[in-house]
Amino acid sequence: MRKVFVSYSRNNLEVVTHLVDDLQAMGVNTWYDQTLTGGQRWWDNILAGIRDCDIFIFALSPESWESEACRSELAYGLGLAKPILPVLVADGIKMNLLSAPLAEIQITDYRLRDKGAAFAVLKAINAAADAPALPDPLPAPPPVPVSYLGTLKDRIDTSVSLSPQEQNLLFLELEEAIDEGRSPAEVRDLLLCLRRRDDLLAKVGTKIDAALRGLDQKIAGKTPKKPAPPPPVSVPPIEHRANDVSLTPAVNACPQCRKHIEPDSQFCWSCGSPLGGLSTTQAGNTIGKIPGSKSRRYACSSDDVAQVIGEVRGWLNSQDFDTQQMGTDEDSLLLQIKKRGSWRDLVGMATSLNIVFHTGDDTLIVEIGAGKWVDKAAVGTVSLFILWPLAITAGMGAWEQMKMPERIFDYIGSRLAYR
Repeated sequence: MRKVFVSYSRNNLEVVTHLVDDLQAMGVNTWYDQTLTGGQRWWDNILAGIRDCDIFIFALSPESWESEACRSELAYGLGLAKPILPVLVADGIKMNLLSAPLAEIQITDYRLRDKGAAFAVLKAINAAADAPALPDPLPAPPPVPVSYLGTLKDRIDTSVSLSPQEQNLLFLELEEAIDEGRSPAEVRDLLLCLRRRDDLLAKVGTKIDAALRGLDQKIAGKTPKKPAPPPPVSVPPIEHRANDVSLTPAVNACPQCRKHIEPDSQFCWSCGSPLGGLSTTQAGNTIGKIPGSKSRRYACSSDDVAQVIGEVRGWLNSQDFDTQQMGTDEDSLLLQIKKRGSWRDLVGMATSLNIVFHTGDDTLIVEIGAGKWVDKAAVGTVSLFILWPLAITAGMGAWEQMKMPERIFDYIGSRLAYR
């Protein structure tokens, strides 16, 4: 049985999947790549598929004709002297402007996706010449196309620190992938991977947050709206701010510099301070207003919150952490953790990691930051701003080195959907 390889643009995945299903239903051994991420090994598998095929189908569309990856696959197939079969899968191709080799080959039209179109492709496959034996030596394999999303993931996941230029370049390439019509879900996953890097710049993080909001609207079938220009914000003189005893920031203002911030921003555009990504209100209280904290928002009904917190406590206990749970002055729930027997006490209290759970409207907001372990018996309802000292940067740094905030977020995310 003849083996058929299909080269295509991911913009045409739906019609190509339909084509492959039709061919396989008619007994044609058809191979096409559906892997969403990868790198050199993934590209090697594609090239191996081309070497192993008897017929090379090029799913012709404006996107595939302009695709660096598809052109590389086609060039490699030609170098191996594979029979090339162009199959038209989308409108927009001007036949008289096609260059060699496709301009010299009869093109089969599959745009209608009906039985007639499927039988026309089958007839072209049966009429194609036999593939010759592989040349010896083989032609040099083309490099991994830099436009592939899998290559982007390899670059994002590198353990080497990324420079500001590299971070901005990765974001621009992901933005370009969005503009090219790549799968929003794929691009969203890669943006989240980049967003979780420890060395990410505040400005790049803000851009990623804006792109994620747009993708979430696109996935939900909504058209992203351009944000309205920020209203003017009256900023008091620096000497006044230094003596300001109010810990509650102005609505939509950075708690550090008091400059205007966009809703859902992770970082302040002006000073770069982390905002936790949550400037909206819930149950009448401002969430994510504790400087130096990190926040994530998950889909979770109020009935399931207690179970989730119980699972988190059980997991932390298995990881050799002591935990204690108490209410806060903002009708939220605080979970404090500390490592057993390894961190010294400071004046009767020990450095701890504070996890605050804010609930409401089928949403669970988890906020994590450094604090002090308190005697639960000595307090009833704790004040977040007393409990969460802003000066304990070294304590938070130690927890960051242990990767505990991200480990906790990932554990909760494995049970709930991230919003």
